[in-house]
Amino acid sequence: MLSKKKYTEKDARQMLEDHINKVGEVLQKTMITLDCYFKNQLEEAKNHAKEVDRLETQADDILRGFMVCLQQGAFMPLIRKEIFQVISGVDKVANAAESTCDFCLSQRPDIHQKFRGAFEDIVRANVEMFSDLKAAVDILKLGTFGMAGDMDTNFYTIAEKISKSESNIDDLEWKLTRDIFSSELPLANKMHLHELLNHICRISDLIEDVADRIQLMITREAL
Repeated sequence: MLSKKKYTEKDARQMLEDHINKVGEVLQKTMITLDCYFKNQLEEAKNHAKEVDRLETQADDILRGFMVCLQQGAFMPLIRKEIFQVISGVDKVANAAESTCDFCLSQRPDIHQKFRGAFEDIVRANVEMFSDLKAAVDILKLGTFGMAGDMDTNFYTIAEKISKSESNIDDLEWKLTRDIFSSELPLANKMHLHELLNHICRISDLIEDVADRIQLMITREAL
């Protein structure tokens, strides 16, 4: 049905905004899901995880509509592929968040009380980092894709903040990894917790990847 409608570039920009907002909802609900899981509130975690799945599906639907917009000629051909790569990168963030919830509720890693605070800090940092990415995508949506100097300046400020956030999460990850493997837990438990940590930290890696792609896109337009 999507292909039967003629979309405009205005529709595409709206979908860009709708998609980033929907992925933001996925991350917020993921944080709630994991918070419930960390507190051993399994039924609540399951219910919230179902909502994560629903929101992620909605994000996929918006992405498909956006693809149709591009196929119908939205945006200049030179930047069309790059814009698609940006929104696809954002969608991977939602996929990683959903995967983290699925991992917790299917494999049930046993999280010792002394590690819960550190896990919560990293999850919260991911959500805060994504809010900066949303600001960066908003610049793309409202601007002229690398041709507006003031917006470029704003973006580079945001990009620097995202980079610092990712570095901070790397530090938190390193410290938690050290604490896990220096603990008295059985090795199997340590490995299980580390796999969960990898799932959570992949989210921040993907957020930084999108920011880097936007920065490359803006820089290329400025040359």
